[in-house]
Amino acid sequence: MTLPAVITDADVTLATDADTLARCIDAFLACAAACTACSSACLAEENVADLRDCIATDDVCAEVCTATARVASRLEKGSWQVLRAQLEACRVACQACAEECRAHSEMHEHCAACATACERAETAARTLLDAIPA
Repeated sequence: MTLPAVITDADVTLATDADTLARCIDAFLACAAACTACSSACLAEENVADLRDCIATDDVCAEVCTATARVASRLEKGSWQVLRAQLEACRVACQACAEECRAHSEMHEHCAACATACERAETAARTLLDAIPA
């Protein structure tokens, strides 16, 4: 069973359609994985001291994206206020991580890949924020 099918089968009150929600959740999880991999790759670089902020930002973004995917998976009307706050935190974390990784992207391919994943997750957060009724 696919994630959109599970969401539809759960018969929850959605703030958006199941396919969009599933794509957003996938973007959050992909970002968390990219951030974790980037952090690990940064630790293996010779100039690791120059990458401290990148490592820290990667680690925070990975945690926030994982939590956001979990909260978004419980998308019911009663949780929209919490989801809205979580999505805003995710948007901010992804934006900060993308900016930090872009600063290193010319020297480190893993940072370029991570920045792209962060930008996709930030877009996903904006998509769901726009879909939640006031």
